[in-house]
Amino acid sequence: MTSLNPCFTVGYQIMEAIKVHQGGNKQTRRQRAIDLLNLVGIPDPASRLDVYPHQLSGGMSQRVMIAMAIACRPKLLIADEPTTALDVTIQAQIIELLLDLQQQENMALVLITHDLALVAEAAHKIIVMYAGQVVETGDAKDIFRAPRHPYTQALLRALPEFAQDKARLASLPGVVPGEI
Repeated sequence: MTSLNPCFTVGYQIMEAIKVHQGGNKQTRRQRAIDLLNLVGIPDPASRLDVYPHQLSGGMSQRVMIAMAIACRPKLLIADEPTTALDVTIQAQIIELLLDLQQQENMALVLITHDLALVAEAAHKIIVMYAGQVVETGDAKDIFRAPRHPYTQALLRALPEFAQDKARLASLPGVVPGEI
């Protein structure tokens, strides 16, 4: 969780993002920051404006980042590994928050993750990438039910709930493409 600047308070960072993108006076920006922290489920949001990132838990830091990301009411939110380094309970809360905000704010959500359990729970459409290339795309239910690409099949076989038997996982033939 190094996305927040440790030298500035949470409030300063949120209000600076609002100032750059929306303007407004300091009082308006402060109130918007409080409203955003409240929206993402941070208790006592007014007092949290004055804390530094190291004073927050990982889950709270992630909520602050989400508040900053939605401050300008985007039509599209790209969440790149939003649950990395969080415990399972907090991961579920963050995903639930993102999905709730997606509905409330009427925005599209692109979730970038390696966590297939999370994908199964949250995604409508899936794009599977291998070595920087798209290898499969489709509805989540279709990909989980009948994956077409060998890499997607191998990913799903690696999940305990999809394992057909207790056999060792097979490696994919070939060499992973290197950088050009």
